[in-house]
Amino acid sequence: MVSDISYRPAAIADIEEIAEYTIERWGRNQGRSYVAALRKDIESLTEFALRYPLHETSKLNLRRMNSGHHLVFYLVTDQSVEIIRILHERMDVDDRV
Repeated sequence: MVSDISYRPAAIADIEEIAEYTIERWGRNQGRSYVAALRKDIESLTEFALRYPLHETSKLNLRRMNSGHHLVFYLVTDQSVEIIRILHERMDVDDRV
């Protein structure tokens, strides 16, 4: 069990962009709801971070979790999970992770 989750600056920027886009497109309530669900999924990584597969093309041993229409890329250490990026499922993710 992992005790800590941290976010790289790019992942923080990703969450902010996701929130802004969702609010603009579907309204404030949906934006809050979607980002809350995304954060809840990320927090669940403290329970069993290794349950999601390694990203096939990652040279950094990143794991990939699906959350809604987004992919969460993260690293697992003995004590923590580090969120690297959160990208839309339709993006060319290999250029961004």
